[in-house]
Amino acid sequence: MKTPQPQSRRVLRWVFRRDNDAITCEIDAAGDHAFDVCIVPHWDVSASTIERFDAEYRAFERHAELARRLGEGGWLHA
Repeated sequence: MKTPQPQSRRVLRWVFRRDNDAITCEIDAAGDHAFDVCIVPHWDVSASTIERFDAEYRAFERHAELARRLGEGGWLHA
């Protein structure tokens, strides 16, 4: 018998756009002490990445780093 996995809930979600492309960068709470930073390129969802952190502040730091890099690459927060 499988143990049910906790439902994740969205903490933060930003969509970035450049030309006709979009990327979502979000933080999801995945239980009491797990936070996932997800990058989803809309043109190829299979290329999505998920990084798990055990501290919320680390997830926010990583999200900020990714957002900064996207901005430097010409992506605009929509």
